Amino acid sequence: MYLYKSTLNSVSQTKNIANYLYKLSKKGDIFALYGDIGVGKTTFVRYFINSANKTEYVPSPSYNIYFKYYSKKAAIYHMDAWRIENDLEIFNLGVSDFFNDSIFLIEWADKVDSLLPTSKLKITLEYRKNLRTISFHGNASWKKRLNKDFKRCFFEN
Repeated sequence: MYLYKSTLNSVSQTKNIANYLYKLSKKGDIFALYGDIGVGKTTFVRYFINSANKTEYVPSPSYNIYFKYYSKKAAIYHMDAWRIENDLEIFNLGVSDFFNDSIFLIEWADKVDSLLPTSKLKITLEYRKNLRTISFHGNASWKKRLNKDFKRCFFEN
């Protein structure tokens, strides 16, 4: 279900959205990030994780597949599926075993989409014609959680 779409006018707006979503997050949440290379997926994840535990350096886990961070709420996994060639690779790593007991952020989620639960929040970042946008798709639960305050704070000009 489509929820919201907006232009991102600055990196600080990306930071504010990531911070808000961390505050809203809870154990079992999956944030699936979609978008081409260089659109800001890793930047978004860095701000989210910095919100959680003030980690100064949040590298991209392209070669490690995922990194684990800690927060007061739950373990946070940051996964980069860029190098994943098929769903079986992720299945064999047992990544889906972490979903219920952690907060999970997945870059290049389109590569593992079939393994992700429908309860995920899909975040799509795009850059076209010198315009950067962010959009959100989620189920009815996400629609309720991303209430009018979220829309008012980030999506009404």
